Amino acid sequence: MSQAREVAILTYHSLDDSGATLSTPPRIFAAQMQSLHERGIQVSPLSQVWQVLHGQAGKEPLVVLTFDDGFRNVYEYGFPVLQYYGFPATVFLVTDYCGALNAWPGQPAAVERRPLLGWPEVREMSAAGISFGSHTRTHPDLRGVTREKIEEELVGSKQAIEDAIGRPVDTFAYPYGAANHWVRQLAQAHFTLACATTLGYVQPGSDPSALERIDMYYLRGLGLFRRLFLPDLKAYLYMRRLGRRLRPSPR
Repeated sequence: MSQAREVAILTYHSLDDSGATLSTPPRIFAAQMQSLHERGIQVSPLSQVWQVLHGQAGKEPLVVLTFDDGFRNVYEYGFPVLQYYGFPATVFLVTDYCGALNAWPGQPAAVERRPLLGWPEVREMSAAGISFGSHTRTHPDLRGVTREKIEEELVGSKQAIEDAIGRPVDTFAYPYGAANHWVRQLAQAHFTLACATTLGYVQPGSDPSALERIDMYYLRGLGLFRRLFLPDLKAYLYMRRLGRRLRPSPR
């Protein structure tokens, strides 16, 4: 019996040297992309995950690159590296804040405010092959708002991106990774694929409305990153996932 194809959807946020939980130093990001290139690991668009979910041909593992929130430093430091290696990526935008700061309601005071991508950068990156997905209009915890508000957040952000780049938007990422059955059901009505924050690998049978991802906070060291699909790294991520489940819920 052939081994199921695995996909590591990597989650980046800001590319900066602050050392914050959501930050990856630009030099580390560049080294990680060089490592993928040198090892010949296939970096694929997020859209290709659909084929994996349905068990279509292929055995080699895939890496998918995603960036949540749409920080402008992804354009400054990430985009040139992606272009150099010819790697695709998906950036999830908080559309009401494009061209502003990550200062949406509910943002903890401890989180440093940084500039987000403006629409000119979004259009330039899209023309060069970078994909864009929805991360809502205002980054709320969707579990705590009405159905009407969820629809407004999803449909409004999707439409804003499509109007800006002239292409369909079929992917979504839940703010804070927060979703229940009701939220996932609404996301499924508007998007082909939706990304969660469950720590793990996508495989045939994964839920297309709650795709597992690997937050790069857990793989900052290049040594760990190079072991991405090896058993010991999978065991490490499994233990980290258990640890996250045991922590008290913020809600």
